Amino acid sequence: AVVSTQSTGGAKDFLEQNFQEESRLVLDRFLLTVPERLISVPDNSVSAVVCFHSLCSSSNVNLALLEILRVLKPGGKMYFIEHVRSKEAWSKIWFIQLNYALQMTVWDCHYGDFGSQIKRAGFSETHISERTLNFKGIRMMGPMQGLAPHIYGYAVK
Repeated sequence: AVVSTQSTGGAKDFLEQNFQEESRLVLDRFLLTVPERLISVPDNSVSAVVCFHSLCSSSNVNLALLEILRVLKPGGKMYFIEHVRSKEAWSKIWFIQLNYALQMTVWDCHYGDFGSQIKRAGFSETHISERTLNFKGIRMMGPMQGLAPHIYGYAVK
């Protein structure tokens, strides 16, 4: 069983289409919720949890990671891609200001140091890579540079 969490419905169609194209995987259910609210999912019942920019929508990342660990079967994996804080001081300052405005409007984004939080959550293994995304055709200046740094990988229960 694979469960995907998303706080907005926009990714559901995209995810379902990708699962239809990949016959080895079955999407058991799509939950329109943030990861810390997996109360309807039984303990040790899920093979994989997919977090695609989901932790940033969580108001309590540590609780979200505990919930993910709770629902994963032993050996189950959490796959993730999340944007993280820029290491450029100028971008941090500008992005924090922009992020506040976005939180109050549409994105509900609380970006942070998710890599460290995932490592401390209690998974038996963590595999985390960093990458700064290059948005082709978009000049990433000032506060927008804060959207480019990402981490991706998986963690094993």
